Amino acid sequence: MIYISGTKDFKLTNTAVALGKFDGLHRGHQVLINQINHYKSKGMLSVVFTFDYHPNSLFGDKEQNLIYTYEERRMIAERLGVDVLIEYPFTKETAAMEPADFVKNVLVDELGARFVVVGEDFRFGRKRMGDTVLLESMSPLLGYKADICRKICDTIPADTDGNSEAQTREIGATLIRKMLAAGDIETANKFLGRPFMIYGEVIHGRRIGRTIGMPTANIVTPSIKLLPPNGVYVSKTKVYNKVYPSVTNIGCNPTVADNGSRRVETYVYDFNDDLYGRDIEVMLYHYQRPEMKFDTIEALKNQMHQDGESAVEYFKGREDVQF
Repeated sequence: MIYISGTKDFKLTNTAVALGKFDGLHRGHQVLINQINHYKSKGMLSVVFTFDYHPNSLFGDKEQNLIYTYEERRMIAERLGVDVLIEYPFTKETAAMEPADFVKNVLVDELGARFVVVGEDFRFGRKRMGDTVLLESMSPLLGYKADICRKICDTIPADTDGNSEAQTREIGATLIRKMLAAGDIETANKFLGRPFMIYGEVIHGRRIGRTIGMPTANIVTPSIKLLPPNGVYVSKTKVYNKVYPSVTNIGCNPTVADNGSRRVETYVYDFNDDLYGRDIEVMLYHYQRPEMKFDTIEALKNQMHQDGESAVEYFKGREDVQF
């Protein structure tokens, strides 16, 4: 996959372009990506066009946490078969661009779009004045075809997001963030179309796990990365393209440290090699329990073993659980 980020200096031809924020690359986004990949049969390059800075963060008071970091998004886009991923600089100048100028100067002249694929509520340009009506109206003159994709829906369980009964909701990044913030990993994964993933380099930790026979791999995530609540999660971990069952703690590990620094700490079953300096992919499946402070290391050891047994038990008979 070709990756273009932080520059406006590029020129493509014969492309099918999907436009959007693409935070999470969830099932709704995958509808757009499947459509641009379909146009490969017509000799097109499939292009995902998004921004290198979340548009909601530029003018807001608080940085918008992202479901996936830029590196994680690149990995997933490549797995989805995208030919080119563009993270366009989102500056005040970009935000002030007239919608018609964006279509002509960026979409057609720079991207070489022959097919443009967007969601039905897509907005763009200055004050978000551009919409699907404008995209369709300009297409005959500029020689591209506009595909407008309807949003897709799915059911969220009862007692989720403040609802006492199961409800049908549109799949979107905002709802997925709510599910993750509530620790509802199963529903978030259902809407994402894959397990929620945390990717990063393993760093040296306090080595407490080694002293109790359960060495852990530690990842410190960027501040922009959205993490679910502190606690213990059933997980799987991909190492060297092989997937292992695991159990993951997100939090500050208050039994052995109390500095308030959050990290992702994973014990990987049936794996004995040194992981320091290696990149691993941790996939969460189920929130197991809150993070706890134990009076002794022995009590922590006993609980870690119980957590591990519960994690292994979770996957028994769950052939439907994805990697």
